[in-house]
Amino acid sequence: MIRVVYRWRVESDRYAEFVQWWHEGTLRIRSDHPGAMGSTLCRPSPPGETVVAIARWKSQEDLERLWKSAGGSEFPWAEMESVELLEEVDHLTTEV
Repeated sequence: MIRVVYRWRVESDRYAEFVQWWHEGTLRIRSDHPGAMGSTLCRPSPPGETVVAIARWKSQEDLERLWKSAGGSEFPWAEMESVELLEEVDHLTTEV
């Protein structure tokens, strides 16, 4: 398993629209791309213009297939600051 950490700078007056864009895009990617296991959207406290998403994939190869396809779209009022791939070593979180 891998995790992918995305960081965006989002115009504050577009934050709610960004959340909706991310939500719909994550659902679409999860249903259309094998190996996509979803994503969690976070923002720092106190809130600022940075938004962080942490996606989970079965493999880097699955993720790379998405990147090679037309599987994503850009949000016009956000700037991607970074993308970081991490190997999942241990997973102990639970769902409520």
